[in-house]
Amino acid sequence: MQRANRRRKYSKRSLNGCRTCRVRHVKCDEAPGICNNCQSTGRKCDGYDLHRLAAKTQSLTFPRNTLPHLAWTTTTDERRCFSYFQRCSIPGLGAIFESPLWSRIILQISQADPAVYHAANMLGAVHEDSDANKMRLSGENLQRARHRFAAQQASRSYSYLSKRHTSNDPQFREVMLVCCLLFVMSELLLGQYQNAFQHLHGGLHILKETQESHRTLNLEDSLVRVFERLDIESSHFGSGTPFFFNHVGFNDDLHISDVFSDIKSMADVQRSVTFLLNLGIPFLARCWPFSAAEVTAQYDGLVQKQQEILFYNYQFQKRFGLFYRDSYHTLSRREQEGVDVSQLQSLSQMLSLETCLIKGPIPENLTPKYISLLSAHQAFLAKFSDRPTLTLDYGVLPGLWVVASECPDYAVRLQAIRAVEMWPHCEGIVNSNVIVSMALNNLKKELWMHGQPDASIIDAETEEELSRFLLDTLSSGEQAANWSFIRGSDVARRKLTA
Repeated sequence: MQRANRRRKYSKRSLNGCRTCRVRHVKCDEAPGICNNCQSTGRKCDGYDLHRLAAKTQSLTFPRNTLPHLAWTTTTDERRCFSYFQRCSIPGLGAIFESPLWSRIILQISQADPAVYHAANMLGAVHEDSDANKMRLSGENLQRARHRFAAQQASRSYSYLSKRHTSNDPQFREVMLVCCLLFVMSELLLGQYQNAFQHLHGGLHILKETQESHRTLNLEDSLVRVFERLDIESSHFGSGTPFFFNHVGFNDDLHISDVFSDIKSMADVQRSVTFLLNLGIPFLARCWPFSAAEVTAQYDGLVQKQQEILFYNYQFQKRFGLFYRDSYHTLSRREQEGVDVSQLQSLSQMLSLETCLIKGPIPENLTPKYISLLSAHQAFLAKFSDRPTLTLDYGVLPGLWVVASECPDYAVRLQAIRAVEMWPHCEGIVNSNVIVSMALNNLKKELWMHGQPDASIIDAETEEELSRFLLDTLSSGEQAANWSFIRGSDVARRKLTA
């Protein structure tokens, strides 16, 4: 009887389950992402070691619409990472603005095309590892099981794409674009920005060739818009101008009244703010690195463009105020979140535009504007509790960066830094850990210059980790020295050349 009891106790131990269940010596249900055993008891699930996964899959739970549609043989690791991609990556990537791209289009393609399937597995593995490390990966590390698995899946995806390189299948271009996008996101999570931009430029070349030589081929509009957004955002991480989408201003068929006069829905708000961002981001990326002498030499032209974009933002704010008063209460919770984010994007750009030509201390009379912008972000964060660790949309990072790096009141800066630190995540190309570390460096430098102590800004261990992460990130690619906010920071330049 005693031997039987011991046998039953031993059988509950989990050799293939999550780390938490193995430490506790209890049976793990091995649910993808977070095991139900930990979730139901309120414990933190520390995830799985891929090399420990069981060969059989009876204990794994997958969405019904995933496995039956796959026409090729899959492994346990692949199914687990694809489930993570579906359950964790996709909801986050489309968390703020609802789009059919991730939840429908890319999910369907990944279940029908093996090249996309393996690229999705790669992103799932890297995302899970990045999430477990507070979004602080700074390069591929093949000593990590998930990184080895991601590299294997990348190789398999490349292999399938190579076999179809000369294909006349009209859908193949969309497959290549989706794979490029998945590779871009994976490389960004790994902190390999140079590789990420190479994949991005590859996708943009495909778009350009399609527009010039395959005009009858209609690519999914939401997919094109994602590449446009990443191209615009990349202005801050390279030459200061988009690589392909560099004609985003007004043309003969588009006027200010067309953009802002008819705001009646969340989609209208998003469309208007996207237009503003497409104008403002490249201008800010161009101005931030300028020296005082460069601003003086080009002052008239820069001020004219600055005031033009500010005028468009002011026009939007007028229309937005009417829409908010009359329609905000009728929107769903998700639509309200999208509207709130769009408003933060516009407000953040406005303050950035107002100060981008100031090459010296920010006047103290602008402090109330920084406080107001910080308060708007804090109110949104209090409301937006379902926070993804990976999204393609700008959310809080641009605005909090403006406050954390510029506000004349150091206490306000510190509040912004702590707000970013509390939510490790990526918004498109921007990693929150880079923002925190850069802002900390700038703040410490200014405190030192004014003879003020800086020892208690944040936890010393955290600060050391963030500083090491920033140095590794800036050392990972030749182009890091050209990032707009890096070139404007003496501290970052010293770290880069140290």
